[in-house]
Formats: sequence, C-alpha cells, structure tokens
Amino acid sequence: MDNSSVTGADTIHGRIAGQFARFGRKKDGIVSIEAALLFPMMIILLLGTIDVTHAISLKRKVAVAASAVVDLTTQESNTVLVNDLNEYIRAADAIMKPFDSSDIKVDLITFERDGNSVKERWSHSRGSCGGAPPSLSGDALDKLTQEDNDIVVARVCLNFQPLVGYIIGSESWQVEESVAQRPRNGLTLECDGC
Repeated sequence: MDNSSVTGADTIHGRIAGQFARFGRKKDGIVSIEAALLFPMMIILLLGTIDVTHAISLKRKVAVAASAVVDLTTQESNTVLVNDLNEYIRAADAIMKPFDSSDIKVDLITFERDGNSVKERWSHSRGSCGGAPPSLSGDALDKLTQEDNDIVVARVCLNFQPLVGYIIGSESWQVEESVAQRPRNGLTLECDGC
C-alpha cells in the first residue's frame, strides 16, 4: 500500500496550518495601526503643551509690561508729557520682545474724584484694549480714591493665536493685564497734551 499521497496531503495541511499560526503570532501590523491612530492625538497634545507654556509666558510678560508702564508713569511729579508716555509704552515693547510692537496695545487712564463720584481725568493709548477694565467699576474706583488721590491704570493687551487653533480652526484670544497705582509724588497727576 502506497502512503505517499496521504503523507503529502498531511505535509501540505501542516504547512498551511503553520502559516496560519505564524500569521496569528505576528504583531508588526498592529503597531503600525496603533501609531497611525495615536500620532494625530500625540501631535495635538504636543502642540497643546507648547500653547499652554507659551500662553503662561505671554500672560506673565503682559503683566510685567503693564506694571512697568504704570510704575514709570506714577513716578512723574504733578504733570507728565505725552512724549514721556510714549517712551514708557516703548519700555513695554522691550519687555514684550520677541512680539511685534505693532501687535501690542497699551491704554493709560487716570481717574480722579469729583465730589462723590469718580471720573476719567485723562487717557493716552497706542492701539486700544478697550479702555479701563470692567473690574474697575465705580465701587472699586470709589474705594481707591477715598483720599482724593488719582488712580493711574495701565492696561496692556495682545492677541494670542494658539498653534492648535491652526489645526482645529479656533480664533485667537486676547491676553491682557491691568495694573492700577496711585501717583507717588502727589495726590494728582496731570497730562500735558493728552
């Protein structure tokens, strides 16, 4: 009896079964598929991390610039000149480097007590953040000017476009900071040319 045909069939079946077993053990393609699915999320996560770090740094720079502008302005005695205010705003530009100075907006506003109310004495701007911040309402200004002193407010703002915004199509948002101080060399501060 010739068993060669049976043995040959078993060999072919054994090879096919071995091929299927080897195919089942292979994991090469799964890594590629996982990478293809996770890569976009990892890129967005990386860009998001960069955006958060950049936004925190920008917020800090805006706060320091507003503080510097109001600090320089309040050191003046009785009257400040428009040219001096422009120089103080240029100091904010130096603090905000590497951002373009044409993108940086600065508002300087001085409020004074007028009887029982508070009104704007003078203002000077480059660009416009929109005037005094809403947090400086009548009640807040009333408390700050209780001793018949002026309050000088510097508001610095800059538009920030996150990197992730380019991918998902979001709009830029405004980073701003306001700082208020009293004049240092007297109760009031006038502006010549404002």
